[in-house]
Amino acid sequence: MLRNTIYLSIFAAFLLSTGCTTNAATRAKIEDRSLTEPDYGSAVIITPAENAQTSSPKVETTPYVTPPAPQPSPQQHASTVHSSSNANAAVTSLVSSADNSIKHGDYRAASAAIERALRLDPKNADLWHRLAQVRLRQSEYAQVESLSLKSNALSNGNKPLMARNWSLISKARRLSGDGVGADEAEVRAYQLSH
Repeated sequence: MLRNTIYLSIFAAFLLSTGCTTNAATRAKIEDRSLTEPDYGSAVIITPAENAQTSSPKVETTPYVTPPAPQPSPQQHASTVHSSSNANAAVTSLVSSADNSIKHGDYRAASAAIERALRLDPKNADLWHRLAQVRLRQSEYAQVESLSLKSNALSNGNKPLMARNWSLISKARRLSGDGVGADEAEVRAYQLSH
């Protein structure tokens, strides 16, 4: 493991010192297929080839599954438990609505639905990641980076989610013309996914 990290660091330093960037033919798609953690919804973003006619990346999403609610302590009041389950149901419904909007290319509606879900659950790292994905589709690259970093801050060390966030940052940087920054983000995504 340490040897792989050292090799990866050396390779990243070489790329940065030579100013090399990857192109669409050499870039690999990073996708989390972790068997150890439940799937609370994920997305894979595929950047179009340089000679493609589309200018925005393609987002493939998987259905969102609400994480299990924490078990209430015996001291908790019944109304608190009831409102918590209502909030989870509302978040799940809003994310489902956002996914449907994304399928139909309505990124404004998807963004609005995710923002409403975030008002109900502002510490949900997956929701911040999903909003970053929508911002990437809207070509708002600076917001992609800030939203992905916020998701990482709230992720409680969830490495697969953090890797997906760094992958989003890489794509945003590359699409905004920052090849060196994109390579740095790809290295971070790779380190977190292996």
